[in-house]
Amino acid sequence: MRFWGFVARLVATVLVLTTVVGGALYGLSRSPWWNSVNPFATEETDRTGPSVLKSLNDISEFHPAYAHYETVVDLEDDTDNLPSWVSGGRVIYVGKGDVDAVVDFGRLDQSSVVVSADRQSVTVTLPLPRIDEPALDLKTSYVADRSAGFVSRFQDSDLEARAQRKAVEQMRRAAQGEGMLVDRAKENTTAMLRGLLTSAGFTQVTVTFRG
Repeated sequence: MRFWGFVARLVATVLVLTTVVGGALYGLSRSPWWNSVNPFATEETDRTGPSVLKSLNDISEFHPAYAHYETVVDLEDDTDNLPSWVSGGRVIYVGKGDVDAVVDFGRLDQSSVVVSADRQSVTVTLPLPRIDEPALDLKTSYVADRSAGFVSRFQDSDLEARAQRKAVEQMRRAAQGEGMLVDRAKENTTAMLRGLLTSAGFTQVTVTFRG
């Protein structure tokens, strides 16, 4: 009994010493002083080159409104005649992103702006706002759940990439189908032009949109 009591005390002492020494080493590794004298310290070498300007373009598009969307994509791959735990995969992806409405001022010509003879009123005809390509926010989007069969774990899968494309497609459909984004874009564009042209001296400003 004395022997086993001695062994128990020895094990307890070793565990305590290990915890204390481990904590001390961890704290030491976090110390700037230790990093300066540690011969095995890790240093970061940044060989990234400067950004190179490839093109510079004028922007003729006005983005009067945008909408934020969230969508849950559930995609699953099945293999014929094999259960899902053997081959196949599933991913549940939460996609978040913004969709802009765009008015193309670059399509305006002389006939798009009509000024009255007394220069008191002006009529501006614009193209209808269009829905821009959705911008998926990869920082806030995430995989909520993922599963793969035994065989599929050793194969490359594009399920997540396909789920991202599906999320973008869902956002585009929602923005195009609801109509609220286009209506808000019309309102904001009209308000902007009325404020601008009124400050230029016009007393009556009419803004219309053509299909």
